[in-house]
Amino acid sequence: MMWGAGDRLCALAPGAAMIARGVARVNSGHQQLVYAVGGFLKPVHGMSLYGILVLPLLAWLLARADLSERRRTRIVALGAAG
Repeated sequence: MMWGAGDRLCALAPGAAMIARGVARVNSGHQQLVYAVGGFLKPVHGMSLYGILVLPLLAWLLARADLSERRRTRIVALGAAG
Protein backbone atom coordinates (compact mmCIF):
# COMPACT_ATOMS: atom_id res chain seq x y z
CA MET A 1 0.00 0.00 0.00
CA MET A 2 2.78 2.47 0.85
CA TRP A 3 4.65 1.86 -2.41
CA GLY A 4 1.55 2.78 -4.38
CA ALA A 5 0.99 5.97 -2.39
CA GLY A 6 4.62 6.97 -2.88
CA ASP A 7 4.42 6.33 -6.62
CA ARG A 8 1.29 8.42 -6.94
CA LEU A 9 2.86 11.24 -4.95
CA CYS A 10 6.01 11.12 -7.11
CA ALA A 11 3.82 11.38 -10.21
CA LEU A 12 1.53 14.04 -8.81
CA ALA A 13 4.11 16.50 -7.45
CA PRO A 14 6.02 17.16 -10.72
CA GLY A 15 2.75 17.26 -12.67
CA ALA A 16 1.29 19.82 -10.28
CA ALA A 17 4.50 21.87 -10.44
CA MET A 18 4.42 21.85 -14.24
CA ILE A 19 0.80 22.99 -14.23
CA ALA A 20 1.40 25.72 -11.66
CA ARG A 21 4.44 27.09 -13.48
CA GLY A 22 2.72 26.82 -16.83
CA VAL A 23 -0.42 28.66 -15.72
CA ALA A 24 1.67 31.45 -14.22
CA ARG A 25 3.62 31.86 -17.48
CA VAL A 26 0.51 31.74 -19.69
CA ASN A 27 -1.25 34.30 -17.53
CA SER A 28 1.75 36.62 -17.87
CA GLY A 29 1.61 36.26 -21.67
CA HIS A 30 4.61 33.97 -22.19
CA GLN A 31 3.04 30.87 -23.69
CA GLN A 32 6.19 29.60 -25.42
CA LEU A 33 8.18 29.89 -22.19
CA VAL A 34 5.91 27.27 -20.58
CA TYR A 35 7.64 24.45 -22.44
CA ALA A 36 11.11 25.61 -21.43
CA VAL A 37 10.25 26.16 -17.76
CA GLY A 38 8.39 22.91 -17.04
CA GLY A 39 10.19 20.65 -19.47
CA PHE A 40 12.81 19.43 -17.03
CA LEU A 41 10.08 17.86 -14.86
CA LYS A 42 8.65 15.74 -17.68
CA PRO A 43 11.00 12.73 -17.25
CA VAL A 44 10.31 12.43 -13.52
CA HIS A 45 6.57 12.79 -14.07
CA GLY A 46 6.57 10.30 -16.95
CA MET A 47 8.70 7.63 -15.29
CA SER A 48 6.60 7.66 -12.14
CA LEU A 49 3.38 7.40 -14.14
CA TYR A 50 4.75 4.43 -16.05
CA GLY A 51 5.72 2.89 -12.72
CA ILE A 52 2.11 3.10 -11.60
CA LEU A 53 1.12 1.16 -14.70
CA VAL A 54 3.94 -1.38 -14.71
CA LEU A 55 3.98 -2.47 -11.05
CA PRO A 56 0.44 -3.90 -11.00
CA LEU A 57 1.18 -5.72 -14.25
CA LEU A 58 4.37 -7.14 -12.75
CA ALA A 59 2.50 -8.27 -9.64
CA TRP A 60 -0.25 -9.83 -11.76
CA LEU A 61 2.28 -11.75 -13.85
CA LEU A 62 4.18 -12.91 -10.78
CA ALA A 63 0.96 -14.14 -9.16
CA ARG A 64 0.76 -16.67 -11.99
CA ALA A 65 4.40 -17.71 -11.67
CA ASP A 66 5.54 -20.71 -9.67
CA LEU A 67 7.49 -18.67 -7.11
CA SER A 68 7.27 -18.34 -3.37
CA GLU A 69 5.43 -15.34 -1.92
CA ARG A 70 8.67 -14.04 -0.46
CA ARG A 71 10.42 -14.13 -3.83
CA ARG A 72 7.48 -12.46 -5.62
CA THR A 73 7.43 -9.71 -2.99
CA ARG A 74 11.15 -9.12 -3.44
CA ILE A 75 10.78 -8.88 -7.22
CA VAL A 76 7.95 -6.35 -6.92
CA ALA A 77 9.98 -4.35 -4.37
CA LEU A 78 12.93 -4.40 -6.75
CA GLY A 79 10.67 -3.17 -9.53
CA ALA A 80 9.37 -0.38 -7.28
CA ALA A 81 12.91 0.66 -6.37
CA GLY A 82 13.78 1.29 -9.96
